[in-house]
Amino acid sequence: MKIYKIFRKNFQEYRKPPPLALPHQIRRKRLYILPTGHGILFMLVLFGMLMGSVNYNNNLGFLLTFLLGSMSFVSMMHTYRNLLGLEIVSVRSFPVFAGENARFSVIVRGGKAGRTALRFQLPGGREVCRDILPEQDNDVDISIPAKKRGLLKPGLLIFSSRYPLGLFRTWAKCNFSLECPVYPRPLSGPLRMTAGKTKKARDTGENAGSGSDDFESIRAYQPGDPMQHISWKAFSKGQGLMSKKFTGLAGASVFLDWAAVDGKDTEKRLSRLCGMVLKAARLDLNYGLRLPGLTVDLGKGEGHKHKCLKALAMFGISERGQDI
Repeated sequence: MKIYKIFRKNFQEYRKPPPLALPHQIRRKRLYILPTGHGILFMLVLFGMLMGSVNYNNNLGFLLTFLLGSMSFVSMMHTYRNLLGLEIVSVRSFPVFAGENARFSVIVRGGKAGRTALRFQLPGGREVCRDILPEQDNDVDISIPAKKRGLLKPGLLIFSSRYPLGLFRTWAKCNFSLECPVYPRPLSGPLRMTAGKTKKARDTGENAGSGSDDFESIRAYQPGDPMQHISWKAFSKGQGLMSKKFTGLAGASVFLDWAAVDGKDTEKRLSRLCGMVLKAARLDLNYGLRLPGLTVDLGKGEGHKHKCLKALAMFGISERGQDI
């Protein structure tokens, strides 16, 4: 009964390891090793060679069998040591939009000896193979698809190795409680907003000077105009060098309001608001965000933009997020 309890506890820890603090060094307790498919085939061939050598009493057959068998055991030791002692310094994520790949940056140290052909993977993502240089920090990027908005929790980070001969695979599963904000997929369109705390507001119909919001007209090119504003279509028609003129709301204070967006599809409305947040940030507006049950105060800058985008990402979703 005691052996059964120990086995059950170890099996539960293998399936769902407890959260680990960073930095973390991989020890023997977290390492597992098993032969690969090629390794099993290699052992069957060795067994056949051994049976043949016994049957025919062939000394050269014995020599070759034991030589190859000893090489396989040496390779198993090197496979195990290639991962043992690896130190994970930090893991960070980068916010993405739904439909993109969520990226996690893992910084690892190999110690005094370099590590060859280490493999890094998150569930549902592609395996990344990297050589780890000795005595320095190595940055490894791992990505997985982010299909839906919310707080993506990819689960266990898996480190593995098949070096040097591919006959054995050693691996370690680490739980670092990884999270990555996934913003709604942005949809472009006109800004729909309500007035903020200043006089300039969209609902007055008054433009607040030149900007990059809406196209207004074409005028003659003036030295210093941005290249992206040149109307190449007009130039191809022989009308000379012309520049496009845009109007915007530079310096305005506005609220991006859920109620101002048409439609009943929640995800589509969130995507429209996401596109509006990006546009307001690009125009350097002083903007806020109104959602049912939540208001983000007026502000500007990168920090405020990500605050609004995260509010859109987590709308109607618990902080527990989505596991994959």
